[in-house]
Amino acid sequence: MNWILAGAIAGVGAFLADWVMWGKVFTKGMEGYITPMGPDQMKKMMGPMMVKSLVLALVFGVLLALFYRRLGGGLWVTGGGALAGMEFATMLWLSTIAMQTLGNGIWYDKVRRLNNATFWSWLVRMNVAGLLVGILVK
Repeated sequence: MNWILAGAIAGVGAFLADWVMWGKVFTKGMEGYITPMGPDQMKKMMGPMMVKSLVLALVFGVLLALFYRRLGGGLWVTGGGALAGMEFATMLWLSTIAMQTLGNGIWYDKVRRLNNATFWSWLVRMNVAGLLVGILVK
């Protein structure tokens, strides 16, 4: 399959994983981190925010597919596939997002709950996208 199409599909998977994590899993204790809005403002803002989130997820998926295609030969899991995609995504997550959120948690006590949520949501998002890219990019 074309790596761009695979990346777009992975981006949609990442978007859905992100929606589940922030809409269903991380709901308690996050009230202090949102901008207070009335119901009308929320309805007005929700559409553009969802579109922006989807576009960013698509760009993320395409970039992940591009990097996987270029660097996939150096993975421990040889021959591609689901585990290779997840290995690649987890290595990217560990070297960037995991270290950043752990480092921020040292200094910013008041946002530790938000950092922890970001830590785990990015791991899930990355692995969903990595799984899809690993399966679809040959």
